[in-house]
This record gives sequence, C-alpha cells and structure tokens, in this order.
Amino acid sequence: MAGIVFGCIVPHPPILIPEIGGIQVQQVAATTRAMEQLTAMLAQVQPETIFLISPHGPAHYDAMGTLTTASSKGNFRVWGARGLDYSFNNDQEAVATLQEEAKNLSVPLRPIGEKGYELDHGVLVPIYFLSQGMKSVPLIPLTFSWLPLSVHYTFGQAIQRVAARLRKRVVVVASGDLSHRLLPGAPAGYDPLGKVFDERLRQALASYDTQAILNLDPELTERAGECGLRSIVILLGALEGLSVKPQILSYEGPFGVGYLVAAFEVGQTQAEERK
Repeated sequence: MAGIVFGCIVPHPPILIPEIGGIQVQQVAATTRAMEQLTAMLAQVQPETIFLISPHGPAHYDAMGTLTTASSKGNFRVWGARGLDYSFNNDQEAVATLQEEAKNLSVPLRPIGEKGYELDHGVLVPIYFLSQGMKSVPLIPLTFSWLPLSVHYTFGQAIQRVAARLRKRVVVVASGDLSHRLLPGAPAGYDPLGKVFDERLRQALASYDTQAILNLDPELTERAGECGLRSIVILLGALEGLSVKPQILSYEGPFGVGYLVAAFEVGQTQAEERK
C-alpha cells in the first residue's frame, strides 16, 4: 500500500531526553513509554518519506512553510547535551509536488531554510525517539501559519495528494504540545480552561471527530495557550477519507504542559480492498 500509511501526534519538551531531563524524566515516564511504542509502530509501516510539522520552525504568518534545501541537521547542544547530532536528506521530489498541490488548492506555501536548515526542538525531540524507526528515510520539515484552521486542513489534503501521486509510503508527524496552562506556575501561567481544552481535544481525537476539532471555540484555544492544534489539523487533513484507527497512547501534564502521544493507523479503504 502506498500513500499516507501512518500518522501520529507527538510532544516535544526537551525534558523527555534523558541527557537533558536527568532524574526528571521519571515524571514523564508514560510519555517516554508511549514514544517508544510509537517508534515500533513507525518501523512496522516502513515509511519512504516523513513529513514532520513543527510549531517552532521559521514560520510565515500568512503561509505554510516547507524545507526546500537538500538536507537538514540539528543537535541538542543549546540544552547542554552533546553527542546527539542528527542529519537528514530532504525529499525534494515530494517538496516540488507539494508546492504544485498547495497551489492547486490555493494554499499559500513558501520555502524555509533556503540557505541551510537547523532543526528546532519541535523536530529534534520527537526524532530522538522516532529515528530508530526511520532508518535513512528522508525528512521534510514543515511549519504552519496563522491562517484559519480550514486552510491548515486543506494543506493536509495537499500532502495526501503528494503521497498518492508519488506512490510512496508517507508518514505525517504532528509535533505539538497541548495547553501550557494546566497548573499554577506553568510556563505560560495558569488558566482553568487549559484542562478543558486538553480534555475536549483528547476526546475528539479518540473518537476521530474532525469537525469537533475544527469547530473548537477560538477563545478556549487562545486561553489554553497550546502550540499543537494547527499541526494536528494538518495531520487530520492528510488523513481525510482514509480508513483510520485512532489510538491515544498517553497523556500527562506533570509540569503544567499537556503532553499527548497518539497514533493513527491507516488501513485499506473499501475501494482499495475491492481492487
């Protein structure tokens, strides 16, 4: 089976990395176990190209972003961890096709990293785990915009078109944390609606209720102080019309930020099964 074969939602706190978090990783043990489970699931689908959407790359306010250079690299030295260096080839054929399909769907898309690209922690933290399941697979970093959620969903549809056109086994990874305001003393301050946002989003994902996510109250989203909703909406657009099995692998927020790990296994549609 070619096309979109798997999707997932991953958190990106550097504290998940033992070389950075030290003893504090014990407080996010559920997330760590879920990421290890996700890595095994990723390896099983044998991806040929991975799109990874990060909230922390060099984004454009009014356009989506895609890496156009031949490769990307990154490390954790800014967090005091050495020896964790990563480099990936880009899939420039897939990028060129994405540019065509985004244009066809009237989604603004601009290059990022035209003179080289340093991976941000929104990519690096998930890759610390997922790299074990994606040996030598090209990585395409993407960024989102501040355009309406509907545009992000359509961008996801463009990714699905790319996978279908190229007949490659494509995985879409949505990097993002949920509310940053779950507890007093949380990084973005406390708001009781942070927990409400996280619970509604989790329930909608577990039941695969895309409309509920697209229709989330903007005020609720704003007060939650999240950074992952747009990444998730792009993923949902990429999965539209496919036979999808959602699975919430873990959720916790010990430091006041919601960390969600979820998998979306893709099976054959009824039409494909009849062929």
